[in-house]
Parts: sequence; structure tokens; C-alpha cells
Amino acid sequence: MNTTHTASASALVIAALTERLVMALTPITTATDRLLRITPLADRAGLRIEGELDRTTLPALRRALASMNVDGSLCVDLSGLEFIDVGCLRALVGAAAAIHDGGGDHVLTLRSVPPQVRRLLELTNWHQTPGLLLHASARPG
Repeated sequence: MNTTHTASASALVIAALTERLVMALTPITTATDRLLRITPLADRAGLRIEGELDRTTLPALRRALASMNVDGSLCVDLSGLEFIDVGCLRALVGAAAAIHDGGGDHVLTLRSVPPQVRRLLELTNWHQTPGLLLHASARPG
């Protein structure tokens, strides 16, 4: 067994994992007037979204969801959400369906769902999407 080859392969794996961790921990803030901030959750695999999700911030949302790349359930905290359009809501629902299609009992949990977002999910019938779990809003109203 070549120990030099094994050591260099291990170093490459560690470097790749470190780079991925740094990318995952770096908040994503859009250039559009700083309307969106996406940060990883500290307590579980997931994201906290603060600000506005619309067609201009949709690419940042998609990148953040793709960067999670977890083998299991995912949580998205919407307690800092000020606005979401239907396209971004569809991206979250699509991510839930993809996680569920991955097999097992994996779900995407939307935590602190504002009442207007819950209402929109119910009107579109997306609240019944397999793999999507809604938690009530932490804010009044």
C-alpha cells in the first residue's frame, strides 16, 4: 500500500470538505439592495431566510438550497421573511418534493411560516406536497 498516495488523497478529501463547509457557513446576501440574507441554521441542517424572495432573489435561493445537499431532512426558517412571490414559493415546494423523492421519510420543514404564506400554500394546494411540513408562525398576525 502506498502511504504517500493515501495521505495525499486524504488531504484532498479534507480540503474539499473544508471548502464546502466554508461555503455553507458563508451567508448569501444578494446585491439587490441587500434585500435577502440566507444563513445556515445552527441547530440542524437548514437555512434561515431574512428579507424578500422574488424573481430577483430566486437564483440566490436556488443556490442556497442546492448547496445544502443533505442526505436527509432539511429545515427552512422563514421567521425573517418579509415577502415571497409564487415563483420562490414554488422553488421551496419543489425542493420538498425532491427531498421526499430521495427516499425514506425525509421532509423539508418550513419553520415559522407566516400566515399569508400558509394561506398561499393552501390556495395553491401545495401544502399537501409530499415531503413538505409546515410549522406555525412565531409572529402574531
